Amino acid sequence: MTRRLVLAALLAAAALPASAGLQAGGYVKDVWQYSHGTLDDRPYYLNTTRGRLTLDETAGHFRAHADYDHQVAAGSYFRTLDFKAYGYQPPSPWLDMQSTISTGTLNGYGQGVYRGWLGYEGDRLTARAGRQRIAWGTGKLWNPTDVLNPYQPTAIEPEERRGVDALYARLGVGALGQAELVWAPNEAWLGHQLLARVHDNVDGWDVSALGGKTGVAKDSWMVGGDFAGTVFDGTLHGEWARFDPRKRTPYWKADLGWDYDVPDDPSRRWLKNSAFVFEWYYAGNGATDPARYDFAPVLAGTEVGVARDYFGATFSKDLNPLLKLSAVGIVNADDGSTFFSPTLTWNALENLYLAAGLQRFGGERRTEYGRQPNQTVLTAQYYF
Repeated sequence: MTRRLVLAALLAAAALPASAGLQAGGYVKDVWQYSHGTLDDRPYYLNTTRGRLTLDETAGHFRAHADYDHQVAAGSYFRTLDFKAYGYQPPSPWLDMQSTISTGTLNGYGQGVYRGWLGYEGDRLTARAGRQRIAWGTGKLWNPTDVLNPYQPTAIEPEERRGVDALYARLGVGALGQAELVWAPNEAWLGHQLLARVHDNVDGWDVSALGGKTGVAKDSWMVGGDFAGTVFDGTLHGEWARFDPRKRTPYWKADLGWDYDVPDDPSRRWLKNSAFVFEWYYAGNGATDPARYDFAPVLAGTEVGVARDYFGATFSKDLNPLLKLSAVGIVNADDGSTFFSPTLTWNALENLYLAAGLQRFGGERRTEYGRQPNQTVLTAQYYF
């Protein structure tokens, strides 16, 4: 009953009668995938069409926001063993704000709230309640300190970042500092997360420290921090976190990276309008032996990898004002498996973007990325 009341309040607030503070937008997106099943190696295609309506209502210092989705998926993927074993939808947040309207042999239709929150935004204080994105950390591919919204760098839609159902407050402290508090409830106390974070700028460097209870066990906790600053005309960034899950030995996670935007230098014209990111990621709870890999937390959305050491890089370049090339590369340093994903995006018409991408997985069958089949992904997205 509580979840239904929260959903009703969010949608009612975001659908207030038109006023000077109401803004509406959204997109229609079609994603076509071709790949093979990981369990039966059966070739399949999957076509996903999503319509998202975004509503923002502002009344003084108060604000309501909702992203409301309708989504249809169809294709032979629904006949694979992967679908029977893992299903189609990603892990659901705590609040039940999504539902499946109908299913067929080769299709499914659902609707729900991607984001939905009520909030207050003052000069120094911001407070929100509902499904939201709370972005912590400075990493681009991995975020060891972000236990609220784990991001999978091999995701088909990297811009779709999973949110968390939570109460969130941020208070401005001094000129550039801020203090944050998050309570992400769950059905049982062991699943609750209660975390605090402080952030400031020290001599041109952004630094943060955070800690609190995680959702692994009754008394599980973590502490950590992050930083970012200018080094060699680029940005050096890093994160660290220590976890005590109570169910096993405490462990560390860390991330260190450097990102660089190439300046408009005539001597490097072929790199004009391009950017690089290089990153190293360490997960102390990961395994170095593929025989000991545990994929359950990855499928549950609580972990982003199964190994211990990773290296990654991204590249992006505007080939012209309407055409952009981007690529992501990752190496699992423990088993030697690799992931490479180039994407070409074309702004074909005003507000219409077409993209073609490839996800290439390499390595032995028993390795993390070697066990995953390659994918071809075609996307069309229109914003309104």
